[in-house]
Amino acid sequence: MPQNDMTPSADQSAWEDFRKGNRQAFERLYREHIHGLFAYGMRISSEQYVVKDAIQDLFVELWRGRGGLSPVRSVKGYLLKALRYKLLRNNKVRTRYFSDLPELPDPQNIETNILEREEEHGRHQQVRRAIDRLSPRQQEVINLRFFHACTTEEVAEIMSVNYQSAINLLHRAIVQLRHYLNTALLLLVSLFF
Repeated sequence: MPQNDMTPSADQSAWEDFRKGNRQAFERLYREHIHGLFAYGMRISSEQYVVKDAIQDLFVELWRGRGGLSPVRSVKGYLLKALRYKLLRNNKVRTRYFSDLPELPDPQNIETNILEREEEHGRHQQVRRAIDRLSPRQQEVINLRFFHACTTEEVAEIMSVNYQSAINLLHRAIVQLRHYLNTALLLLVSLFF
């Protein structure tokens, strides 16, 4: 999945041009953020059409209201927060997080990498099961921080919590993950010895 190739300053510049009515800047923002928004939306909703509709509505509303928009600290954070809000307001949304981690790319050396893929798949399964045991808010903070590379400040803004609350939530989620993963590792070791 392509990530946002624009630097934060280029993002800010495109945002300002878009606010002034520059259609090319708007299209550039859309192209640069669409994949990240879709991936994030699919972590909230299990329905592709709901996520696609919410993203479409978001960009239509942005274009229509561009003259009244304010400057933003983080374009990515603003868009993720706006999408989150739209999806959580939607009655059709069934929340889900981390039911599928992305598949690994096909290895060039098949024989050597079959075992590596199986081991990697096993680790992904362990991590997925551990993440599934977290509360939805803990899952969301892990998703934003590690899978969408948001800063803690952006996480706080997107989740509508203060900075310290975001740090605390992230810390508790990581502690829980360590506990779940250590427990799984201990169980695995006890099965073999």
